[in-house]
Amino acid sequence: MAALTEIFGREEMTKHLREAIVREKVSHAYIFSGEPGTGKKTVAKTFAQTMLCEGIDKHMHKIGDAKQELAYACGVCDSCRKAIEGVHPDIIFIERQKDKSNISVEEIREKLINDAMVKPYKGSYKVYIVKEAQELSVEAQSALLKTLEEPPEYVVVILLVTSPDMLLHTIRSRAEQIEVPVLSDEIVERFLRDAKEDDSSVTEDDIRFAVTFAEGKIGRGMAYLDNSNFGELKKDVMNVVLNIKNMSIPEMTKCIRKAEEYKDVFLDYYFELMTLWYRDVLLFESTRDANGVVFKDHITDISRQAQVISYEGLENITEAIQKAKQRISANVSFDIAMELLLTSICENVQG
Repeated sequence: MAALTEIFGREEMTKHLREAIVREKVSHAYIFSGEPGTGKKTVAKTFAQTMLCEGIDKHMHKIGDAKQELAYACGVCDSCRKAIEGVHPDIIFIERQKDKSNISVEEIREKLINDAMVKPYKGSYKVYIVKEAQELSVEAQSALLKTLEEPPEYVVVILLVTSPDMLLHTIRSRAEQIEVPVLSDEIVERFLRDAKEDDSSVTEDDIRFAVTFAEGKIGRGMAYLDNSNFGELKKDVMNVVLNIKNMSIPEMTKCIRKAEEYKDVFLDYYFELMTLWYRDVLLFESTRDANGVVFKDHITDISRQAQVISYEGLENITEAIQKAKQRISANVSFDIAMELLLTSICENVQG
């Protein structure tokens, strides 16, 4: 786990958090907002580790003749080791269970409200990190409100959300809001190159594609480079976008079955790769310039599709991808959502 001082592209934000620790001005509640993959969880985990660090490195340091206040986790004390291993008793993670539609009031009561009455195991803080806090039910948010209004002095609640507007106003008004924005391509590329410096299996094309796919989100770029399943996922998406026009019904059904394999973990990336492909087709159709496309190794296929798919058709396909995501999120049958998507793509490619 990186120190707060080592989190790429977040200098002002991490400086603010480090100063809060040193000056003992840590808020009882934070809302970290940002798109998926921007690093909200990494910042929250590192902030929690730093708060609970037992090492002397988080105190006053002397640099030359001046004193400078620094706060960063030492990484070697017992508290840091437990935080890094994910077993620290005073860092509690809360998230929606896979078989549930939201984070229920019962779960918040059990894992946060009631638990908060028990003092920290050994540190000065007890930190609760709620992942995807926009999935808190209204009842759960209302129950949490009392803890935020009258928190024990040692409690820190960190809510991770895509947008703070997805939380009740009464929650937002009692928490310090910190946006974790997307990063520039230059910063993402520097991070990915540093992270994969010793990995000979990662090629220049891998880095280039990962940077573009990341769209300013280091987590997405690392997901592409780190997971062996991504290569298979990309191959399955390419099979659809290259061959959909000539697919038979059984072949489409096979594609749907393959896509379903990614449902629990990588389905969003499946749709993102598909969207990037048609974005490339639109870009090339508009500019006839291959420099900006992501799938450079398929420029011939992109050029061919740009000649036969209209601007309206590309817009229809993009909308169909978004509708498929929304339908699946709303628990519409996966098969039906994907069948409608593939049919729409096929119609617009042939039209």
